[in-house]
Amino acid sequence: MKRKNVRTASVVYYRDIRTHIVIFILIFFGILSIIKNILLGDYASAINSGMKFLAILTIRFGLYITAPITDISIYSFSIIQLFNLNLYYIDNIIFGITLILSFRDMLRARKYLFTDSLTGLLNRRYFVEIIPKVIKLKEYVGKEFGLIVLDLDNFKPVNDNFGHKSGDYVLRKTGEIINNSIRKSDLAIRYGGDEFVVLVNAKDEKVLDGIIKRIDEKIRKDLYIYNVSISAGKSIKYKDDNISLDEMFEKADKNMYENKKRRKNAR
Repeated sequence: MKRKNVRTASVVYYRDIRTHIVIFILIFFGILSIIKNILLGDYASAINSGMKFLAILTIRFGLYITAPITDISIYSFSIIQLFNLNLYYIDNIIFGITLILSFRDMLRARKYLFTDSLTGLLNRRYFVEIIPKVIKLKEYVGKEFGLIVLDLDNFKPVNDNFGHKSGDYVLRKTGEIINNSIRKSDLAIRYGGDEFVVLVNAKDEKVLDGIIKRIDEKIRKDLYIYNVSISAGKSIKYKDDNISLDEMFEKADKNMYENKKRRKNAR
């Protein structure tokens, strides 16, 4: 299956024409504000306006998406500066409006950054960058949790016999079934291709087995025309276990391939 291009923050930004126009109007008046202060001989205000103007450019066009700590620092400092200054200056008003629009676009961009465009589930980048932090929090509060790795069986013939549109439909439907088979506190991720991962709050393997069974039964029922099913593997972390996320994934992945092989041999 052809790999889709990932939507980036810049794509999201440039497609929002209204924001694009507003920002350039604000920047235009920001430059006028700097010139105004210079002509009035108020060089301190001109420097202040210039620094805020540079901050606007940094926030709007900087790589804040890949540096969350940096952007939090920028926004925190900017807000403090904003409310320590006299709000009747036009450059402060410009800075405040730009700050709000920038924060809105940051949230939009991050949503696209961590969402799989085909299924609407969380994506592999979320698994790599965010899940480790989620797990550290669970470990800190003493929560047990499990990991399920799911892989579609007989998916390649779907693309070969029915076409890639049908293949996309099967993946979307599988993502929907997985999402509807878990609780709101659990996380469903499309790891890549026809492989999915589920992070589950669970104290024992029975909970994981129940989720796997629900997903398998629903896929067999709703996608029977395509003759697909799932193979699944699981691993669980108890309070006293000293097992990393990579080790959990490796264990569940190995378990999944063993089950896939066993099912093939049983046919």
